[in-house]
Amino acid sequence: MNTSAYVDIVFYEEIVIAAQKFNLSMSGIFKDLMCIVLKEAIPGRITGKLTEYQNHVTAGWETLHYSLDSREVEIYSGSRQKLKISISKLAFIGFILFWKKLIKKYEKERGYQKTENIFSSYDKYIKKMGFLKPVFIKRLKLVKLE
Repeated sequence: MNTSAYVDIVFYEEIVIAAQKFNLSMSGIFKDLMCIVLKEAIPGRITGKLTEYQNHVTAGWETLHYSLDSREVEIYSGSRQKLKISISKLAFIGFILFWKKLIKKYEKERGYQKTENIFSSYDKYIKKMGFLKPVFIKRLKLVKLE
């Protein structure tokens, strides 16, 4: 199944850079972020506003196309229902909380000894959006972080 998500432009650009650097699909990276959150989250009641990062200014958004096989549709749909959270929000939470962990995983898998710092724009973004980290950790009852 092919579908799409509207994502913050910084999030989108970081996925583009990682996809090029590691020769991966943007769809795969997007799904990896969702998987990390689903793996780390403890299912349960999630409270609070789930769209606080969305400023609804369309100039700051990009459309990210991704595909899901039937197994992934079942997993993500079930998780979405259980957590009461959108797929794009799951990936965004993964970006905020686990981006560096994911990039380090890609580096290790591809045998990179040391790569140039590709986190400069991400680090600037986190300074601005870092206030969401404790919100997401508490809301999803996350167990581990990077």
